[in-house]
Amino acid sequence: MKEKVLSIPTAFGAPLELYKNTWGKSGETLSIVSGLQGDHLNGMYLNSRLSLFLDSVVEGIDPNYTLKGRVVSFPVANLNAIQSGSKLWPYDGMDMDLAFPGNPQGETTEALASAIYTHTADSYWGLILQSAPPHYEDAPHIQTIKLDGRIKKLCRDLKIETARKLNVSTKVNLLHHWHARDITAITLSAGSPRTLNRPQCETLFHGIVNFMVVEKVLKDNRKIKPEEKTNSQFYEKNDDVAILASTAGMFLKEAKVGTPVQTGQKIGEIRDIYSGKRLEEITATAEGFLVTLRQYPIVYEKEPIATILTAKKSWREYLPWS
Repeated sequence: MKEKVLSIPTAFGAPLELYKNTWGKSGETLSIVSGLQGDHLNGMYLNSRLSLFLDSVVEGIDPNYTLKGRVVSFPVANLNAIQSGSKLWPYDGMDMDLAFPGNPQGETTEALASAIYTHTADSYWGLILQSAPPHYEDAPHIQTIKLDGRIKKLCRDLKIETARKLNVSTKVNLLHHWHARDITAITLSAGSPRTLNRPQCETLFHGIVNFMVVEKVLKDNRKIKPEEKTNSQFYEKNDDVAILASTAGMFLKEAKVGTPVQTGQKIGEIRDIYSGKRLEEITATAEGFLVTLRQYPIVYEKEPIATILTAKKSWREYLPWS
């Protein structure tokens, strides 16, 4: 059910309105938020795909599933930024994910943040859908503040193979405040800003549906064999290895984000824009998983090119019988 939760007057006549979707009236609540940044289209499309699916379940159009829990979603959190096609709302230049827990009497961004936080504060699980920062592409992975047993189970239920503990946690974003309320919450990051990858979204959609079935938010009425559990790889905050450019020019990538890399493997090269000559070869400085890669080719000295999550082995892997 679509419900208006906030209406803010504007100088142009039509008010700025915030809507949420709700399915179910009882049970543990899953909250899903997308569109905190206006150029993160993958998350908004994925959230709308989930809305269509849950509508079909509640209306009896999809007989394969029955809703048992409660789901709340905010597909379009920052409408003004989305309408301008930019990460930030141009009128105040503020990142909405730096406005939590918000203030109902504050400026527009703070009022929106307050409404979203208020309507999700009683959740048991929380998912934030986003993309990589501007100029980069993320392989689908989970970002979290902590890696306890509940978070690890959430990752496996979502069928996401890579989970990453964040290096820096700001106390003014939604994820932090969800964790402060003991909500099992993560950020699911995938793709690039201003682009839409529908096949990738469809894979993530099936992962979220699987999570809802496992956690009994949904009941799967089909008599099918359960899918095999996903073996997720969990990375601590000191497992990030950043690869920086040593010179300025045009970066031509050769590696693919979301793939394993070996130490010394070529990721790409930087060429001089005027002469076309190669200025620098970019290689992996560690073995691991290429989670983030530069998409916009113009780079400056000391700018990040890629992020590798280092693949540390457990002591069991060194045993001859393992």
